[in-house]
Amino acid sequence: MYWQLAVVVLVIGAGVIATFLIGHSKSNREENNGYFARTGMKLARLSGFYAVCVILMIVLFLLLLNR
Repeated sequence: MYWQLAVVVLVIGAGVIATFLIGHSKSNREENNGYFARTGMKLARLSGFYAVCVILMIVLFLLLLNR
């Protein structure tokens, strides 16, 4: 059970890292000059998505512990 949770944490972590690497890549900045417009709103939406994923993971973890 714990190895499955570790896999979920690793996948979420890899997603966070990949998102920032792709967003700040040189080719992305050159092709889309407007990419960094309204970054606050984009970052808030993305952070909300990751927060929901983490909360769901915690809830699933607690449900698995109570079995």
